[in-house]
Amino acid sequence: MKLLDSIKVHESYNDFFSYEILSELEIIESEIGDDLNPNIDLALRFLEKDIADIKVVILGQDPYPQKGVATGRAFEVGGLNKWTDKFRQVSLKNIVRLLYKNYNDIENYEDIKKFSEIKPVIENSKFKILPPNELFENWENQGVLLLNATFTLLPGKSNSHEKIWANFSDELIKYISQENNNISWFLWGNFSIKKGRNIVEGMKYESNHPMMCSAKKDKDFLKSNCFKNTMDIINWLGK
Repeated sequence: MKLLDSIKVHESYNDFFSYEILSELEIIESEIGDDLNPNIDLALRFLEKDIADIKVVILGQDPYPQKGVATGRAFEVGGLNKWTDKFRQVSLKNIVRLLYKNYNDIENYEDIKKFSEIKPVIENSKFKILPPNELFENWENQGVLLLNATFTLLPGKSNSHEKIWANFSDELIKYISQENNNISWFLWGNFSIKKGRNIVEGMKYESNHPMMCSAKKDKDFLKSNCFKNTMDIINWLGK
């Protein structure tokens, strides 16, 4: 099975891969074909990690559509090496803005800096956050699962494989939350919140998607306490 051949699935997922799930995965492989984003060796690489080590799940929707940008980790931008480099992904910029807000104890929404204002602070080492090409792996090593609910897509076509993966990801989310009921789940946006209905047990942090932020929205991403309330278990700036 091509999707699993390039990785070493951790034994904590053994019970998940029932005959029914393996049969479904065969059908998925036939439907998604070979023209994939991300590459096939990255799509399910999270399966190599022990479920017992997961402390936080950040649940994304699907990979970035641009070739070379999707990494198999939700919200990570492939090829981005410095925060001062130009990049398009607004969600990642707003993630950094929320981190800056929380680690500097900023209370008022109007005092939250724009990403363009934070970049020189990072460059001057006054806000010590790991560079983007190190941060997400560091989070992963601390117990953060950066999970896209849809694992592949056609290059350049967002949501093109959403229906193909829908049931598989529902069952996966259910299984992970059953096996480890101490996980904090970050559900950003309506898609992730809907997927979060499959969570059997765990702490849910629900907010609007980080792509679009507005002080007028009660569940705006920049008002979320998801990072702030988990600083005791994850160093979100990287360690």
